[in-house]
Amino acid sequence: MENMIKIEHIVEKWLDRDMIGKTEFYLVGGTVRDILSGEKPKDIDITCRNAKEIALEISREKNAAFVPLEKKPDEPCYRVVDRNDISSFIDISEMRGKTIEEDLSKRDFTINSGAIEVPSGKIIDPFQSEKDLKEKTIRMTYSKCFSDDPLRILRAFRFSSVFELKIENSTLKQLTNSIPLLANVSPERIISEFYLILATTRSNSTFREMDKLGILDIIFPEIVPMKKCGQDGFHHLDVWEHSLLTMENAEGILNNLSGFFGAYGYMVSKIIDTKKIQLLKLSALLHDIGKPSTKAFDSKKDKITFYGHDKEGAKMFLNIAKRLKLSRADTDFISKMIAEHINALNLAVRRIKKLSKLKWFRKMNDNSIAVLILSIADVMSSQGKNSASEIQKLIPETTFVIGELTDGQRKTHLTV
Repeated sequence: MENMIKIEHIVEKWLDRDMIGKTEFYLVGGTVRDILSGEKPKDIDITCRNAKEIALEISREKNAAFVPLEKKPDEPCYRVVDRNDISSFIDISEMRGKTIEEDLSKRDFTINSGAIEVPSGKIIDPFQSEKDLKEKTIRMTYSKCFSDDPLRILRAFRFSSVFELKIENSTLKQLTNSIPLLANVSPERIISEFYLILATTRSNSTFREMDKLGILDIIFPEIVPMKKCGQDGFHHLDVWEHSLLTMENAEGILNNLSGFFGAYGYMVSKIIDTKKIQLLKLSALLHDIGKPSTKAFDSKKDKITFYGHDKEGAKMFLNIAKRLKLSRADTDFISKMIAEHINALNLAVRRIKKLSKLKWFRKMNDNSIAVLILSIADVMSSQGKNSASEIQKLIPETTFVIGELTDGQRKTHLTV
């Protein structure tokens, strides 16, 4: 018995009977993935013949905007957007191959290789996308999946993070063998996938998985010296492991703002939007990037020092941002987080005049909350033998509680 599904409500706004009679239309990609997962489709993705002409005709009939999408030269796609509601649109791509089955065979993963015929609602599933969705498995559709487009390496981890899926063993092996090819992918495409991963609530575990395979070393070669770079008595981990833990703790705070900020949690959530969440997690990962180049040993104090690592790290990040072609706004935010994470901690640790504190908050403006969250996560991730006594010095200077730190052994408040 053929699997059928009602889809009239999904396409009725854009495809009337006359239009449907002109060519074959199939729902594909994320639209089908959402439907087969029992969710409301976030977008409408359609493939057909003569996609450009069809998209132009629909835009004229619906008085909508026609927008060519420059995804890949060999995969032309066109977006038709409602002029009165830019959140309402349809993406129309050119069908690849002689049949819909041939088109689906060229898609990256089986979870994305299903189609639904328009208007019948017939499900076309030659690669068992519905089965893999139910079993929460990411499986490549064909053997050259990653060599054809190495960005699919990051897409695999993004789908894993977003939908809590496991990458199947043979797919993971092929993915691992293709990792060096990431060096040939444009930085804009790479950072776009990273941001999508950072927007999830499980991005730290995903970044750890990518790190184990050496993916992060290719994207951020600056992190290599951080690995095995030992620290002082305030830290129990090397610089890189501490940074990963800081990212994990920052994510924990961002996932539970009410738990850390109490009644102020709602207000903080209005300041820390999705974009800042993405950038703050990346800031946490790179906040100590300047430590290896500033590491020294103070013989008089008999300790390792990293004087100026915050400013050096911010400077290093500017080179990273330039290489990855980050926007000016994103670059400014992350470099400021890195440069100020020590100053934010000093507001609580050291006896600083109220006027100086006010000047710092005025300088940081809305970004002050973000950097304070980074500092909380940084302290939570510093559990060396000398850290407990130093953190306890915060309590007598309490003026405003901004978060509670718990490492399983002690509980205290970071205050400013």
